[in-house]
Amino acid sequence: MSEMRDQLLAELAAARATVARLEAALDEVNLDRDNSTSSNVANEERHAPRPRKAAARDWPLDLREYMRYGRQMILPQIGQLKLKHAHVLVVGAGGLGCPVLLYLAAAGVGQITIMDHDTVELSNLHRQVLHTEDRVGMSKAESAKQALVALNSDVRVEAVQLAFIPAIFHPPTGQTPSELLEGRYTLILDCSDNPATRHFLNAYAAAHQIPLVSGGAVRAEGTVGVFNLPLTGSASDDDNRGPCYACIFPPSGPPPSPPPPLSVSQFEALTDQERKERERLEDLYYERLSLSGTGACADEGVVGILCGVVGIGMASEAMRVLLGIATPTLHLYSPLSSSPYRTIKMRARKPTCPACGTPSPSSPSSTATSRWQDFLARRDATWPGWSDPLCETPGVGQRVSSSSGRADSRIRVQDLHERLGSSPVKKSVLIVDTRPASEYGIANLEGSINIPFPRLLKDPSLALTAAAHDPSDDSPPVPDRITFVCRRGNDSLLASRALRRYLEEHAAAGAGQNEETAERIEGKTVEVDDLIGGLSAWAREGEEGFPVY
Repeated sequence: MSEMRDQLLAELAAARATVARLEAALDEVNLDRDNSTSSNVANEERHAPRPRKAAARDWPLDLREYMRYGRQMILPQIGQLKLKHAHVLVVGAGGLGCPVLLYLAAAGVGQITIMDHDTVELSNLHRQVLHTEDRVGMSKAESAKQALVALNSDVRVEAVQLAFIPAIFHPPTGQTPSELLEGRYTLILDCSDNPATRHFLNAYAAAHQIPLVSGGAVRAEGTVGVFNLPLTGSASDDDNRGPCYACIFPPSGPPPSPPPPLSVSQFEALTDQERKERERLEDLYYERLSLSGTGACADEGVVGILCGVVGIGMASEAMRVLLGIATPTLHLYSPLSSSPYRTIKMRARKPTCPACGTPSPSSPSSTATSRWQDFLARRDATWPGWSDPLCETPGVGQRVSSSSGRADSRIRVQDLHERLGSSPVKKSVLIVDTRPASEYGIANLEGSINIPFPRLLKDPSLALTAAAHDPSDDSPPVPDRITFVCRRGNDSLLASRALRRYLEEHAAAGAGQNEETAERIEGKTVEVDDLIGGLSAWAREGEEGFPVY
């Protein structure tokens, strides 16, 4: 009896242990299931679009905006409502406009109008950081809008695919926004790339009394300025603004003009001396034009990071203007310099400024606003000093030869390709590349030599000297033909004319000053020509894979 009882107790204990183990296992299974369910629910809630909750109290910002901008709202200088209620116009969505737009949208500026007529190109992407490879060919304004909406859907963004030129006001096109016609902006940011647009945009800002933040970036230098800024403590309304852009950077006078065009018959009626004098005047005009540069990034070059530095500087000044803590200031940036940042306090508004100056006694009604109204009332869309930066200027060769009957020896890509493909002819042809050394280093024609355009103008005989020092033993001391090339076919034409003129003068005057050169070319005729369209045409038609920059 006792043994049976002990056996039953042992079996009962074992059964209880089994039940306890099974219950523990069941609890673990239930816990894992509950955790998995709650995790899935949490993930669904996290990724599902959340409806904006109706707060128990009225707050000036949405709850999501408090979360988004909270880090900057902690700072006492930041008034988020001022940013939210602002409407800014950004002219240009390129190298400067991209960082400006990016940071203003991220900061919570309530409404942004982007104005740009251009399209995205692959060559833009090293500095225009809002655009992407898959949007090449798209309108820059629309591409920038898509990027901003993806970044911050709380910001209202409008894309205007127009250039800021007088024609959009006179008469206004159907695409011209009413806000633009009426000047209903809190702030304007000038991210354009040419002086004509800068001055016209400045006149618009002065006429509508809108603050202007203007930036520029070319080569390795940049500027950021705050203009037309309302000032506190002014004695009168006439003095209550800082200087405008034209006060600090007066518009330059009209560019010099070439001699008036002649018909072929008029040109042929000139004496030889008159013809040479006229041709020299034409060449001097175009030489000065070329040496002065265009100021455009495509011609002058630009460091990509400089656009970012200047653009962020513009965004910073824009926020200061919107928050009411800005002062008339000019910042200078040079990121490759040992002293990359400088700030200059700008002088007071210039009373005689053509854009914002004080009315003269002879015309007391002539103010910035009245001058703008006069412009709108005219029958045409002319603006004083305006030269349209969008008009393509034909190549120098096309322009001069067609206007004066002047004949130039120019060759096409096919002609040069055939010459370089023939060994006997190739040895007797010298190709002189007139681009700067930095551009020559990017890509050049095989066998060419580099003499930059400014040096050639000072001494055209350098082309002959270079031929004499050719390391090839089987090349003649002076070639039968010298062909000039450049990037687009403009400088090369002027260089060929300069050398041709030098050879003519040498033939007429004897040995002249350069006895070494005279001795080599004595009794020899050197043909001089240049490549139409330059290396840009060569890349399209002459050599597959030749780099285009």
